[in-house]
Amino acid sequence: MNLNLLIKIRHKKGFTQSCMAEKLSYKNKASYCLIENGKSKITIDLALKIKDILNLTEEEFKRIFFEDKVLETQTYKTYCI
Repeated sequence: MNLNLLIKIRHKKGFTQSCMAEKLSYKNKASYCLIENGKSKITIDLALKIKDILNLTEEEFKRIFFEDKVLETQTYKTYCI
């Protein structure tokens, strides 16, 4: 997830964390702040709500919520002795 881009777009569109919290029906901005700090998991439903609130393009939505790079993996080999 690209949190920096989410914050940048939110600022550009003039939304505060308090405003986002209100639109997402959170009790206060602290709950939304957890999202932007990467401390809260995002469901697809929540991502879609944020997309609608910020009126994100498909490209912005993908860049924020989905990795566009392949993560390096490691393969473990088993050796017979």
